[in-house]
Amino acid sequence: METRTLRTINDIQASAWNEIVGNNRLICRHEYLKAIEASQINDCRFFYPVIYDGDTIIAHTCLYFISTELDSFAQGLTKTIINGIRKIWKQFLILQTLECGTPVALGNTISFRDGADKPTILNMIVKETEKIAKELGVKVVLFRDFYENELCLFNNLCDMGYRKIHNLPCARMEVQWNTFEEYRNDLRSGYRNKMMARIKKFQKSNSSLEVTKNVSSYANELTKLWKNVYDHATEYRREILPPDFFENLEAHMEGHASVILAKLGDKITGFILLFHDDETLIPIFCGLDYEYNKKQYTYFNLFYKTIEIAINTKMRDIDFGITTLIPKIEMGATPVTLHMYMKHSNPILNMIVPNFFEMMTPNKLPEQRKAFAS
Repeated sequence: METRTLRTINDIQASAWNEIVGNNRLICRHEYLKAIEASQINDCRFFYPVIYDGDTIIAHTCLYFISTELDSFAQGLTKTIINGIRKIWKQFLILQTLECGTPVALGNTISFRDGADKPTILNMIVKETEKIAKELGVKVVLFRDFYENELCLFNNLCDMGYRKIHNLPCARMEVQWNTFEEYRNDLRSGYRNKMMARIKKFQKSNSSLEVTKNVSSYANELTKLWKNVYDHATEYRREILPPDFFENLEAHMEGHASVILAKLGDKITGFILLFHDDETLIPIFCGLDYEYNKKQYTYFNLFYKTIEIAINTKMRDIDFGITTLIPKIEMGATPVTLHMYMKHSNPILNMIVPNFFEMMTPNKLPEQRKAFAS
């Protein structure tokens, strides 16, 4: 077996790459990676280790370099002090990492051919990742994001010097209804009444919801609305989305992306971007005009429509992501822990940096609400 690392996903045919990706792993597919790479998000640089056995691809993954400001949510005097220090020390509290995963979306990006020797291949991927990190002068490597059922294999990273840490918890909902009305009636009366009041308020304002796969036509408006949410964020804030991001999704993702637009007349007052995987619907980004949101409950109505779409398209579940978990739990989602593995190339700092990173990442799962009567 040997490892060959591509510097662009365009250096391999989509059919050859996708052959081993498997079901319900949209973020590992060639078309998704091509869209993300073309969007020039932050300072990301991409690498694609491919493991060959002879001429046969038996595994591959996506790596990316990114800089993260650890003080993203600092305010007031603290932010002033940090900005002052950065005038002298430009990289103060800016963590440069090489990550095995993908920007924008959650999930692990390592794909194996059926029957492959996964522990041996994982070791090869780690060696190649650390080699690239050394070439880049990057001290921190991060493998992300893993669910509990994936830990049996990936806990092997701990034997290679990695520290298992948590990411922000995500929320997922199993879709178990045939119609939106069944979902609505299954909610406990308090949550159902709250939902119906929000829908009524939205409709009474003469607002409407429109679903379209023509994402690129609205790229500039979506970017502005998304930036409103980004600027209000208090939980997670890293990737900056340019208009190119929305344009590339439509150009490369072959119908796997759509957008729900909230409209008042011709004015777009909010949106949710959706990724359509084989069995999972992923509301990936939201954008809001906060003035209208307060009056019309735009945010909630966008998510109610997301649930309706998941039901109507017979999805198995919805991946709601890692932010604003409380309202999603009240809609019926369940909080889920995500795991990551981090390593600093300096053995002493490897005992400090992962712990510091984990301390700055909230991990407490929100209390599960009993959303449903049954």
